[in-house]
Order: sequence, then C-alpha cells, then structure tokens
Amino acid sequence: MGSRRILVTDLDGTLVGDDAALDRFADWLRARRDEFTLVYATGRTRESVARLVAETPAPEPDVLISLVGTEIHDRDGRPWPGWFERFAGWDAEQARRALEADERLEIQPAWAQSGLKASYFAAGLDELELSSIADRLRRSGLSARLVYSGDLFLDVLPDGAGKGPAAMAVAGSLGTSPVDVLTFGDSGNDIGLFEGGFRGTVVANASPELRLAVDGSAYLSPYPFADGILDGIRHWIPEGAG
Repeated sequence: MGSRRILVTDLDGTLVGDDAALDRFADWLRARRDEFTLVYATGRTRESVARLVAETPAPEPDVLISLVGTEIHDRDGRPWPGWFERFAGWDAEQARRALEADERLEIQPAWAQSGLKASYFAAGLDELELSSIADRLRRSGLSARLVYSGDLFLDVLPDGAGKGPAAMAVAGSLGTSPVDVLTFGDSGNDIGLFEGGFRGTVVANASPELRLAVDGSAYLSPYPFADGILDGIRHWIPEGAG
C-alpha cells in the first residue's frame, strides 16, 4: 500500500460543492482505485462523512481524518494505530472551562465538540487575540494548537493535531514519501495540508486566507471544487493522471 500515491482532500468547498465535478472525480478515481489511497481530511464527524458517502457520488475513503485532524480512522472504522495515544493527556473539556469566560468566544453546537476538540464562533480575531487565547490555555496547563479560519471559526486542538500532522501520520504509517502525497483544500483550516513537503493544490474557489498562506508553495488551480482536484492531479503527475 505504501507504493501508492496518496490523495488527501478536504470535503466541503473542495471535493464537495459542484455535483457534476464530483461525478467526474468519482468516475476518474473508479478506474484508478488501485493506484491511489484516498484520504478525506475534514471538519465533519465520521457520521456526517458516512451520510455524505451514502447520499452522493463521493467515493468511500481509505482513511478518514475527521474533526479538523483530531481523529483518524481506517475504512473499517478502526482507530489509526498510535494516533490517539499521542494525546492521552489532553482534555478538551479543560480547554472549554479555561475559555468559558471569554466574551469573544461563542461555543459551537455539541456535535462540533469532542474529547480532543473545543470549537467556537469568534468573529474577527487578530494575531494578538489568538496569542492571548493560547496563553490562557497554557496557564491552564494545556499546550494547544489554534486553527482559525473564515475570520469566524476557531478550533482548539491538542498540540500536534490538525489536518497536516494527521496526513503526515498517515503517510508515515504507509511508508509513502511526502512527494507522493497530493493535497487539496479551499480554506484556512486546510493550511496544514500544504506543509510537510506535500504537493498541494488550492482550488479556484478557495478563500484568500489560504491563497496568501501558501503563496508560492502550492499549485493554484484555475478550476473550482472537484475539477480543481483533477486539474491538480494532472499538474503534479501528468504522466499518470489520465
């Protein structure tokens, strides 16, 4: 399995968003399933992804990175070896308690929370405010990674989690070189997918924050949604994209 290239894609706004483009991607992958390992990296829950796969042409992934890169499961629903053990000392409820008095933060619904992730609506935070939130968590004994996107969505994760580190863990376990990992995204919470030496593609409908963050280090496709994924594959591996 390690000799296969890995496709790591965000869902909403990247793979999902244009039904006709999703059909084209699904048709393309169907004929090449033995050449690629398909990984979804999403903020969705596992249950939400299962519904998406059941109700749309979205292919079933070989690996699912969910809840903004705090969880990894294989296609049979088994936890990814060694991943959850990394965060044995992390307590998202402790993070929520540490931040509950912060009037800038509005807690997201229960489905968006987990034992490893605390999520908020937080409009217009600047770098200084994000730093102060990280400091407050640190004073509570938590080493956190903050993922802020869309100038509104704040996810508090354990240090070492996130879509990028999760993708690196998957590639490492499968013995796949970073240059054989193709990544695709559209928003700020996908920035980690463009680190670690991966071959990244930003779809045309991506947010300015992602474009600025990866300026010069990724391919900027002129095509949106899943058509941008197919274009990115052709860009990075023209000899095998078909």
